[in-house]
Amino acid sequence: MATFNRTSKRGAGAVSAAQGTGGVEPVGRVRRSQLITTYGIGAIVDLEKGSYMPMGLEDWERVTRLPSLSIGEDRLQVLLGVDHFRLAPIAVELKPTRQVDPEHAVPVVRFPRWQQCPQCLRIGQEGTPFELAANGSELECRAHSKPVLTTPVRFVIACTKGHIDDFPWEWWAHRHKGSCDRPTLELRSEARSAALADLYVRCKNCGAKEYLGDAFRPEAMTGHSCRGSRPWLHDRQEGCDAAPRVIQRGASNVHFPVVASALSIPPASEAAFQVITDQWLSLGALPEEAVIPALIGIAESLGVEQTALLIAYREKKKMLEDPSERTEIDSRREEYEALSRDRDDAVFAGVMPQFCNRVEAAPDSLSKWFDIIGAVSRLREVRALAGFTRVEPYPVSPERMRDALTKGAIAPISKTPRNWLPAAEIRGEGIFLRFRTDAIDDWVKANPGLTERVAALDHRSAAVASERSREREYPITARLLLVHSFAHALIRTISVDCGYSSSSLRERLYVSEGDGILGPMNGVLIYTGSPDSEGSLGGLVRLADRAQLTRVVMRAIRSARWCGSDPVCLETEPEQSGERVSGAACHCCLLVPETACEKFNRELDRTMLVGSAPIAGLVQWSGFFADAARE
Repeated sequence: MATFNRTSKRGAGAVSAAQGTGGVEPVGRVRRSQLITTYGIGAIVDLEKGSYMPMGLEDWERVTRLPSLSIGEDRLQVLLGVDHFRLAPIAVELKPTRQVDPEHAVPVVRFPRWQQCPQCLRIGQEGTPFELAANGSELECRAHSKPVLTTPVRFVIACTKGHIDDFPWEWWAHRHKGSCDRPTLELRSEARSAALADLYVRCKNCGAKEYLGDAFRPEAMTGHSCRGSRPWLHDRQEGCDAAPRVIQRGASNVHFPVVASALSIPPASEAAFQVITDQWLSLGALPEEAVIPALIGIAESLGVEQTALLIAYREKKKMLEDPSERTEIDSRREEYEALSRDRDDAVFAGVMPQFCNRVEAAPDSLSKWFDIIGAVSRLREVRALAGFTRVEPYPVSPERMRDALTKGAIAPISKTPRNWLPAAEIRGEGIFLRFRTDAIDDWVKANPGLTERVAALDHRSAAVASERSREREYPITARLLLVHSFAHALIRTISVDCGYSSSSLRERLYVSEGDGILGPMNGVLIYTGSPDSEGSLGGLVRLADRAQLTRVVMRAIRSARWCGSDPVCLETEPEQSGERVSGAACHCCLLVPETACEKFNRELDRTMLVGSAPIAGLVQWSGFFADAARE
């Protein structure tokens, strides 16, 4: 578990009350992997002792002891332009105090700064009027016979450029009555219902009173410009022209992490390559003439042959020094090829390989749609946090993330670029299904109406990108909609039928139309996307058994025939999907937890699987699995 350690008001060091003992009282604990996604830098995290925000990389470097936690994934490092990745620190308790070493904790800052006393309902900040409690982490209201711990207020304001700030309580309370010299605010409710319209903020000094019912309207903040506040970096960006919006502290649109990931595949997954990677900090700095003697020394200490180490060294050197531009589609194609082949490397120097795959032809009952299936019994994924957005997500490929940071399209996690990024390792297992390319091509050619449907979704995707002033990464195609929709149907079936929670599974899509030289990609990997015990117990690999897989896939296809929201869901037109850029897809049929989906539950259409709704006068098309869906 990773531990959070509150910084001082100036953002430097641990809580002063704990510094004299050599340890600090942690404000909360989360899983290490959650610091890359849900609770990453810039997110608002509700912890045991209040609401906090993890700080940027400069604070991590200053406060935590991280070099020993470095990890590597060469293909991803090249895409993101960094030297290495670092895991979040694991808490080290100092006995007998139960405090933690501040050098093994992630620094955080209190946010929102405004708090409310649950007893007298007054709102304010540290020092005006609330004071720091004895534990150095929480605030308390001392206007009572016994101090009362405060709670964070529910509302903050944010803009699409990633800035976030406290809700302007004083401005809102006095926006129609004028300013007050000594505002004393309280947040109360009419107690008629739980609606926001019943909440109001009142100034006890001048009597000004404003309700919060219309605070969430787009025009609510007219007259209050964004101040460019970046609490996670202790600074402000002047001149922000984005309109601030009111959002709830715990809303999902407060923080959309921009995460890049890659699988460890041969040769990087080989045991000898791992040995070289572990020694790369020293090997990479050696002159060429000193490398061979160093490798001989390493081989002798491990009791292995030096040849394998030399081959791995040259492979790594070539991978890092390759001058050609690498893109995510190149990386995905390498993974696609690796997943399409058998691989079972031997243990080397006591080190286990990180990729093991068993491939076989699809069973006869599925061979009409798929050509091969793979059981990936050993799998490693590295996920790195490169930035984040607020209010709405910003899909971007890894090789363009730095450009997006420069343009301000995504918010940075450090004031200046670093040579590392925070990352997490996910080790687990998965099943890989590769569609028959000729089957998809024949299906598209045989259904002219399908072309119109896909064109409408592609037009909607282009319109959304234009509205957001961003360039699209890829067009919408029938191949993409088919593979993505099938992946969601399969995840939902595995969750219901096999006992996995859908949030512990994740899709990895391999979709490309090809470029004339390289053929199309049309495959999907469903793997355990959680680092807990569900990740490596063999359950998913067992599903790759021919009989088991046939049963699960057929059940997924047949389940897609009906939806609890039909006929409305099946008859949904692309123009009605808004920013989802989807056809027939809802929570009753295809949507999965966002941790399980690569595309924020967008670009889905159940009609790709089962066919269009039979409506007289409208263009019809058959689903890819139409024959099985009717059985």
